[in-house]
Amino acid sequence: MKILDATCGTKDMWYQKNHPYVIFMDKRKGTFYYKYPNSPKKVEYHVEPDVVSEWKDAPFPDNYFDMIVFDPPHIIQNSTKGSMPTKYTILNPNNWQMVLKEGIKKLFDILKPDGIFIFKWCETEKFPHPVSIDNVLKLFPYKPLFGSNSKSKRKNSANIYWIVFLKYKENKELDIN
Repeated sequence: MKILDATCGTKDMWYQKNHPYVIFMDKRKGTFYYKYPNSPKKVEYHVEPDVVSEWKDAPFPDNYFDMIVFDPPHIIQNSTKGSMPTKYTILNPNNWQMVLKEGIKKLFDILKPDGIFIFKWCETEKFPHPVSIDNVLKLFPYKPLFGSNSKSKRKNSANIYWIVFLKYKENKELDIN
């Protein structure tokens, strides 16, 4: 079994941060610092991927992974200032759709047929250019198999979505409603 975390960051979602089946990838490596608003202290965190690469340039052959986990930046703004852009990086409002779509395509290319693709997205109104999960899902080559449903949104808060896709062996989706 080969699993790729395409945007591992500090591996916060992982209970087993060194599992032998998982390759952790991120576009940066090192120790970073950020400061929360209204706090005098800087917070230190470490990004220690196995592979340093951005998801859209993942250096793996097609049909390589059995499972891919993708938690891309969900902050869409021009400025890199602030604690969130420092810790998680950002997407540019002028090209976020193209960047995500290219990355999603690349990741599905390196996913094996019948492989599992797990996608995480945070939808929030706090940032200058909030993007709904419904708009992000339009960028995928497959329909979601199951996961959080956008109909269950909470008002005035961040909504975190976990969505699972299946890459079909055939190059088309099954005609199932």
